[in-house]
Amino acid sequence: MDKKKVVKFVVITFVLAWVLETIGSVYLLGHQDMTGKSVFQGCLVVCMFTPILSALLVKADFRGMGWKPKFKGNIRWLFFCAYIPAVVTAAGAALFFLIFPALFDTSGSYMMAQYKAMGLDLDQVLRESGMTYQTYMIANIPGMLFAPFINIFAAIGEEAGWRGFLYPELNKSMGRVKTWIAGGIIWSVFHFPAMLIGGYEYGMEYLGAPWLGLLVFTLMCIFMGIMEEVVYDKTKCIWFPALLHGSINAMATIPQLFMNANSSDTAYYMVLGPLPNGLIAGVPMFILAVIVGAWALKNKGKKVMS
Repeated sequence: MDKKKVVKFVVITFVLAWVLETIGSVYLLGHQDMTGKSVFQGCLVVCMFTPILSALLVKADFRGMGWKPKFKGNIRWLFFCAYIPAVVTAAGAALFFLIFPALFDTSGSYMMAQYKAMGLDLDQVLRESGMTYQTYMIANIPGMLFAPFINIFAAIGEEAGWRGFLYPELNKSMGRVKTWIAGGIIWSVFHFPAMLIGGYEYGMEYLGAPWLGLLVFTLMCIFMGIMEEVVYDKTKCIWFPALLHGSINAMATIPQLFMNANSSDTAYYMVLGPLPNGLIAGVPMFILAVIVGAWALKNKGKKVMS
């Protein structure tokens, strides 16, 4: 492992991302409307490209990352990356709502509250278009099928840096399991300013805030990183982990359609679910990651890249 290159990569990435996250978060604190949320989300999207920029600056070998799409022999991985996140997300949300049934709501109260906070009346929009909230959910299904393939173009900014450069470098000295842990921690810390200042992922008033949120999100990044690294190792194409990353981001919004905004417990238990980054709702994804990781180690020892 080239320690100087790795340290330089991490420092550059953190500085760039943390500055952007801080700017977006501070702006959001002063503008709790659609403009503030748009600026915050915009900063987060730009942050996703800081790992690839840092990799360029440290002169990572981009030629060996597999930029040419490889479909032959990888169709099963294509479907795994695009749609398995929907399955584990649904399973995790079901588990969460089974434990907290009072937080389940099909009336759309949570989504309507989110739109109202941005100055929009979703209920009125739906009425004017002749739709109910239930038909609105059904109408969103086709978009969910295509969303992973759209999100891939933002996710590639992170994946080229994390899975394309950082993980292979760490593995040269640390071995595969330690690489998964160290890489996941680095990936998680990358998001911390947005979480601590802007309430990214869990808000600001959840159970055990802010430390439990940081810990749970770190676990999430470790387990997600396992799956994305294994996918990259098996396909030798950086677009596949980017598709998995993009799909996880897209499918994570599905449980919001069924959240209850009329209960104060919704915000309090956000760190537990129903989104897949919650400690309870994330259990199916954690289990899947362990299975995938164990399978990869059994079939290839501790070597990351061939």
